Amino acid sequence: STGRPNAQCRNRLALIAVKKRTWVAPGFTQTGDHPAVCVSFADANAYAEWLSQRTGETFRLPTVNEWRQIASYKGSGDACQDGRIDCGQNGTVPVSQGPASPLGINGVRGNAREWLSDCAGSCRKHLVTGSGWRDNASRADPTRTSGLDSNLGFDDVGFRLVREVSPP
Repeated sequence: STGRPNAQCRNRLALIAVKKRTWVAPGFTQTGDHPAVCVSFADANAYAEWLSQRTGETFRLPTVNEWRQIASYKGSGDACQDGRIDCGQNGTVPVSQGPASPLGINGVRGNAREWLSDCAGSCRKHLVTGSGWRDNASRADPTRTSGLDSNLGFDDVGFRLVREVSPP
C-alpha cells in the first residue's frame, strides 16, 4: 500500500541469481497464510513503521536476546517434526503448521529464518536467526545467528515483529 519497491531477492546458497524472485513470488507457491520471505532488513523495518503508524502501537524487529528467550525450548528431537526445515519439500508452509512454543508462538523451530534488529560487524550486515525451510536437520538450531547483507531479501528469510507494551 505504500508503493515501496521490491527488494532484490535471492537464494542465499546460490552464487548467481538466475530466477527473479519477490516477496509476492519467491519461487514457490505461497498464500496469505505463509510467512513473507524475500524481504530485506529495510523492508522489515519499513513494515514495522507502517504497522505502528496504522495501529498506534509500537512494533519492531526483536533483538537477539528476545529471540533466544522465545526459541530456546526443547522440541521433540525430530527436527522435521518440530519445524519446517529441509525434509524433502521446497518452500514455506502456513505459519500455523507445526508445534507452538511454550509461549504459543508458531514457526520458531523452522519455516523461515528471521531478521533481528541487531547488526553484525560494521552494521553492513544484520543478524538473521532461526531455521528455515532450506536448512537441514543438522543445522536446525533455532538460536543460531548469522549476518546477511541487509540490502537484499532471501527466499528463506522473513521476519517477525514484537509489539512494545507498557508495564502495568
